[in-house]
Amino acid sequence: MFDIVPASWYAPAFFNMVLLLTGMKCTLLRKTNKGIFLFLFFFVIVLFGTRPLTFVYFGDTEVYAAMYQFIGSTSLAELNWDKDWLFDLLMYLFNQLGLSVHIFFLFVASVYVGCSAWACKRLFGSSAYLAFLFVVGSFSFYGYGVNGIRNGMAAALTLLAFSYLKTNRWIALILSFVIIQIHGSMLLPVCAAWLSLFYKNTKFYLYCWLFSIVLSVSIGGALETYFASLNMVDDERFSSYLLNKNFSDQFSSTGFRWDFLLYSVMPIWLGWYVIIKRKIYNDQYLLLLHTYLLSNAFWIMLIRASFSNRFAYLSWFMYPIVLAYPLLILPVWRCNRRKIVIILMAHYMFTYLMWLIGKL
Repeated sequence: MFDIVPASWYAPAFFNMVLLLTGMKCTLLRKTNKGIFLFLFFFVIVLFGTRPLTFVYFGDTEVYAAMYQFIGSTSLAELNWDKDWLFDLLMYLFNQLGLSVHIFFLFVASVYVGCSAWACKRLFGSSAYLAFLFVVGSFSFYGYGVNGIRNGMAAALTLLAFSYLKTNRWIALILSFVIIQIHGSMLLPVCAAWLSLFYKNTKFYLYCWLFSIVLSVSIGGALETYFASLNMVDDERFSSYLLNKNFSDQFSSTGFRWDFLLYSVMPIWLGWYVIIKRKIYNDQYLLLLHTYLLSNAFWIMLIRASFSNRFAYLSWFMYPIVLAYPLLILPVWRCNRRKIVIILMAHYMFTYLMWLIGKL
């Protein structure tokens, strides 16, 4: 599409198409809809991968395009091998092969959408299309497909790694290494997942999450300064996001983000209901929920920071999977199909509303 289709059409095309397909699936819940699944799969890849190079509608796309051109003029030895080297290496290889930046973006979109769909297939089996709708309709999916593409690519690979943790740990380990070399911040959910694999006390993770709220409310500023001094995620970018207050005017509110916290709590409430109240246990679900709780707890402690949504994404990329898993796999309610329809529509309508009011 490149410059043939106006950049302003991309977001409406995406959000309205997902709305249409979500509505269709909710009325045809019992059918597999493989054809529609494939259509959505390729539609999103082409849409994300062929977007115009403009900052106005696609954020960091223009920055990545400039990086792509710059890396093409450097040598292999001049690449930054200290952190996130794999993404830079991919840029370098594509450039050396004489491929355009649009082909590179199409590749990244294929990994982002493809690994998300593959993870859904592995985790949900015959319910993969429903799960994929939860993923595509999530609050962060569009933004990390056209803006924070490196983070999005790493997050999709992380979901795929999680799907292997219970069945093939060697593949999960290799994927974990690849993920961290693409985006170092993913070290947090990756480590949380490996911890969750061996320690399965749900109450412990719930208490950690609740305690993070207490810490953030009481000494949040001190925590931000402390974590910034550690330089544990993204080096100088991490410290800048925590301590730089020059970005405050880009947010509708500052301070403790109760709205973000409220959004994050739905999968946690469902997890409490399923595991603590109903006592329904599933090892894969425990792994996903516990990883989400630890990752979300870390973000809560930094919730006041500029661009705190970037820390939130370290747990939010899991949000649709953690929400969908008990609905589609576990016997939570008697009228489960009706609940699935209600929750899927509510899940996507929140995203759709945020787009309509300009929050996406």
